[in-house]
Amino acid sequence: MHTDLIPTPSGYQVPVRWFHRDGARGSVIFMAALGIAARYYVPLAEALHDMGLNVLLIEQRGHGDSALRPSRQVDFGFREALEDELPLSIDWVRARAPALPLYLMGHSLGGHYAAITAGRMPDKVDGVILTACGSPWVGGFHGRVRSQLQILCRLIPVFNRLLGYYPGDRLGFGGREARTLMADWLDLARTNVYSARGLDEDLEQGIARYSKPVLSLRLEDDRYAPEAAMAAVTDKFVSAPVTRQVISAEELGDQADHVRWARKPEALMTHIESWL
Repeated sequence: MHTDLIPTPSGYQVPVRWFHRDGARGSVIFMAALGIAARYYVPLAEALHDMGLNVLLIEQRGHGDSALRPSRQVDFGFREALEDELPLSIDWVRARAPALPLYLMGHSLGGHYAAITAGRMPDKVDGVILTACGSPWVGGFHGRVRSQLQILCRLIPVFNRLLGYYPGDRLGFGGREARTLMADWLDLARTNVYSARGLDEDLEQGIARYSKPVLSLRLEDDRYAPEAAMAAVTDKFVSAPVTRQVISAEELGDQADHVRWARKPEALMTHIESWL
């Protein structure tokens, strides 16, 4: 593994971790969940690498090794990831492994970015792996989690106005996040329609046209990405062959919740190997 920085037109540099191997059979670009630093996924990257794949871990803005921290003065949303981080990362990997198939893989928010990017750049993406990626759409939940989501949807605009950012590190959902990113997330929670402020495109139409393979991995005990919430994402791929797998606690060897799987990824490798 080695670390690098990918420069963007705005001057921001995207921190990445690159796991390269000679004779690889493909490359994976991985994007993290809301509020989680890239280093958390190193065991996953190593497992994919051992399976014969190059892996690029992208650090999301505002976390881990990123030079940015959200504030009233520092703001960004979905658009920056979709227009800068991901297209530039795809070109970066293609320059180093031009002949290999390239897959986008994401956890939760990272999965949404993967889905949208596949729809925007179908000629450059050979497949998509969605892990614990459920839409935050309120209609995909019930009971206590649904009530929590409804409260969160009311709180996000308040914190954005009062603080100029979202204090998820103090609220227990996400991390310290930029206000525009959370406004974009809030739109998805209310409508289950992908959009990004500053990006005038029909993102749903692109996903609907994408026709290459998609793998969806659901964790059995994941209350933040239950079956209905994940179907709200995979059902957008109306032209693609979608493989859906559920990973149990017994298979994982740990509680099959929203985040622990990344530290014990061996169970996922069996499903990814079969899909590949």
